[in-house]
Amino acid sequence: MVENDTPVVLDTVSKRFGSTAAVQSVSWAPLRGQVTALVGLNGAGKSTLMRIVTGLIRPTEGTVTVRPSRDGGRALSAMIEAPALFNGLTVRRNLEMHRILTGADAAEVARAVELAQIGDVLKRRAGTLSQGYRQRVAMAQSLLGSPDLLLLDEPTNALDPEAIVQLRTMIRTVADEGTAVVVSSHQLRELEGTADALALLHGGRILYDGPFDSFVGPPTLRVRVAGSDGAETARLTALLREKQIDAAQTDDGIRAVADLAADSIAQQIFSTAVKADIELIELTHLAPTLEEAFHVAIAGARS
Repeated sequence: MVENDTPVVLDTVSKRFGSTAAVQSVSWAPLRGQVTALVGLNGAGKSTLMRIVTGLIRPTEGTVTVRPSRDGGRALSAMIEAPALFNGLTVRRNLEMHRILTGADAAEVARAVELAQIGDVLKRRAGTLSQGYRQRVAMAQSLLGSPDLLLLDEPTNALDPEAIVQLRTMIRTVADEGTAVVVSSHQLRELEGTADALALLHGGRILYDGPFDSFVGPPTLRVRVAGSDGAETARLTALLREKQIDAAQTDDGIRAVADLAADSIAQQIFSTAVKADIELIELTHLAPTLEEAFHVAIAGARS
């Protein structure tokens, strides 16, 4: 990892609350220009880790190094838990106060309003907004000051489907411009197609920290063979392995790793079955999902 590629470095960070270890020996450095999904079960330590990064709480052990902004902007910005708005002020005044505090200019405010899609509520008092719009205003505030690191804790809370799509676009845009974006969410499906990297926390420890695609795994093909005794399934599995196809017999048939050549591998499976006079009753492409990979990883950690 190139040192300048990360705005913050955690080195063997731990946090205990009495006898409870919320975070244990975490070393982590999210990269600029990437969206990192921070996932884990309730109580895994996600919110505690975010508070440690922002300086809201101090670690019991280890160090957190926040690097100065490369462009003179904010080192980091965060939206954790409920949006912090002045309910008696209009949305415009809330943004103006935040602009002054962060040293942002008027152009940044205009851009944040556009990205968060809140132009139609600028004149309304914050206290009259729906929870979804309050979330979007808080998102706009978090962008002011051009932070090198943007931390978002459950940003899809109270957002409708359209707003979630807009949020994805905003997150992707900000990351593509060089910001390190960390998104903690229980809505695992909302992270697919957006995240570049993933950090999985379990019991306060990081079980995985790396590329999103590597965690989710390659697509697979599910193959089912006629017959109930399993003999033909075993025979086809052996034949596929002879052809260097990564195939394994499972409870529901055969799973074959498809990588980036799913159509080609499907054709090989079909032709192999035909030549061996094996009747197929299913040949289905299965796209990998974050939820499946998550549950497999957690089950492995518990065993």
